[in-house]
Amino acid sequence: MFCRKKKNCLGGCLVLLVVGVAMASSATPPSKTLTNAARYGLAAHRHHVITHDGYRLALYRIRSHAHARGIVLLQHGIRQSSADWLMIDRNLPMQLLEAGFEVWLGNSRASPETVHIKHLRNSTEFWDFSFNEIGYLDLPAMIDTVLTVARRSSLHLVGFSEGSTASLILLSERVSYNAKVASLNVIAPATFMINSLIKQFAYIYETFRDSFPVSLQELVTGSEKPLINSAKQLEHFHQLLVTGRFRHFDYGEWDNVKYYGVERPPPYSLWRITTPVTVHYGTADGIVPPDDVRNLAMQLHKSTKVRIVQHDRFDHRDFMMQPDAAVRVYPRVVYAIVESSH
Repeated sequence: MFCRKKKNCLGGCLVLLVVGVAMASSATPPSKTLTNAARYGLAAHRHHVITHDGYRLALYRIRSHAHARGIVLLQHGIRQSSADWLMIDRNLPMQLLEAGFEVWLGNSRASPETVHIKHLRNSTEFWDFSFNEIGYLDLPAMIDTVLTVARRSSLHLVGFSEGSTASLILLSERVSYNAKVASLNVIAPATFMINSLIKQFAYIYETFRDSFPVSLQELVTGSEKPLINSAKQLEHFHQLLVTGRFRHFDYGEWDNVKYYGVERPPPYSLWRITTPVTVHYGTADGIVPPDDVRNLAMQLHKSTKVRIVQHDRFDHRDFMMQPDAAVRVYPRVVYAIVESSH
């Protein structure tokens, strides 16, 4: 579906609180997030949360005010971690802190810091998930922990690429969380990708996959060994590209009946989202093109407010890696959150 030189796309080119738990791997992995935060003079504190199915996720809390005006949770894209929000000067966490918000950085089950209470990271069982589980299980666990620790009833959520995908899954499939998310900012949301530049490559791979010399996982990452993404994540994105639809994972007709009660995977219920949503897109984004982003916005029928923010000449990776994002993108994200706080 994707060429190797674009393996870092889609969040890189494609695309409660528990202490002292006995883990399958008890050693705490080193934290690049803490290192990056210290580089910018930020005091980040690590917390952990256990998901319903046993993944131990790292959460980072950053505060600069005793009485914050609100809470913002940031969720990274595929093949990334919470550390990627702290890669450039005047990054989004820094600007949110200056605006008076308390910032939390989330990590999905694919993050290098994640372990499982029963399964080893190199096991098949550990990697049996797509972005569906990140939205349906990881985000709720993180949100509930953040609200409990911060003693708040709601927070603002920001997602980049797959983080946006997971956030939309959360609010469409677990509707009660719309009351806990005061606003959602999705940046380069990887949902509808019918106009994506890599769609044709996805078609070619789909047509010849039975005779293809390598798997999708190796084609995208250069290795069969999962490290920071699962093969199922890539396969799910591949399905979105081929079908042009934002829907549940396709297991095949027989297993779809077992999982969903129907032969075809159902679409995600975007029409159930009531949280105000601001959609950010780049005019130069070939992975998630402008037309597909506007299509997404049109599906949010019940959202109390949907805004579309255009960022000229920004491509997919620029939102996280381009220093100019600190001037041209992040202030507009902060503004959208501030406005939603009133």
